[in-house]
Amino acid sequence: MNSLKLFKKLSLLIITLGITVNIMAAGSAETMPANINSKDTISLQKGARTYMNYCVACHSMEYMRYDALVEFLEIPADIVEKNLMFSGTKTSDHITNSMSKADAQQWFGKAPPDLTLIGRVRGADWLYTYLKSFYTDNSRPFNVNNTLFKDVGMPHVLAPLQGVQVKSATTVELEAKVAAANIAKGVAMKASNTSEVATQQAIIDEATLAISDLKHNGTYFEISKAGTMTAEEYDVVVRDLVNFMDFAGEPGKLERHALGVKVIIFLLIFFVFAYFLKKEYWRDIH
Repeated sequence: MNSLKLFKKLSLLIITLGITVNIMAAGSAETMPANINSKDTISLQKGARTYMNYCVACHSMEYMRYDALVEFLEIPADIVEKNLMFSGTKTSDHITNSMSKADAQQWFGKAPPDLTLIGRVRGADWLYTYLKSFYTDNSRPFNVNNTLFKDVGMPHVLAPLQGVQVKSATTVELEAKVAAANIAKGVAMKASNTSEVATQQAIIDEATLAISDLKHNGTYFEISKAGTMTAEEYDVVVRDLVNFMDFAGEPGKLERHALGVKVIIFLLIFFVFAYFLKKEYWRDIH
């Protein structure tokens, strides 16, 4: 009886966790799928190159060593030392940079975070969307903002590749419409004008849906000044970079996955022998 109660409690817990995961997934609908492939070594190598050229000057990866690039990404040690190491003297050193936290605090207002575990904390989809969501905002210190991370404090370091991205004219018009409707709704609520509140809410809902459609079909932003890459080429660069950042959070993930498959195969084979051994032991009884 106690076992039955325990089983019911565990079942309820599993169902609850499943519902929670679905709610969390639904809450992240504004992110775009990164579609990374952690088994694509070439992609990981290109991502490591991009990170070392554009990111490591501010963002260290001090919980990972350079030799992880050699061991897991199959990059020759001499190439790592010559082209990818901007700090340290040997591949066993941690991936750091020469920027002190005091200087970073003075220059940026806050020291840039270490990004070793950012892939595990934020997820690949969030990182991919974040790197594609910078847009021109002259009110910000670096003249850029980010729709996924409002009032972001970092510059758009990949802008030379992507170009200058701005909100499209349709986006600006729809967002202004939502802002005006929100003001009108607030006034109507103070005046207890329920019909006007409903009217303005309908306008907000319609414009918000249209904005969501712009994001999904890729017309929320437009490039006002071209970079060195086409939109397709930039997508590949961002995807490779995110793939590498996801890898950095757990360099041994591929090895762990491969070992897991071997363990499952072993257990299946062992089950066959155990089954026939059990039949042999119980043959006289059954």
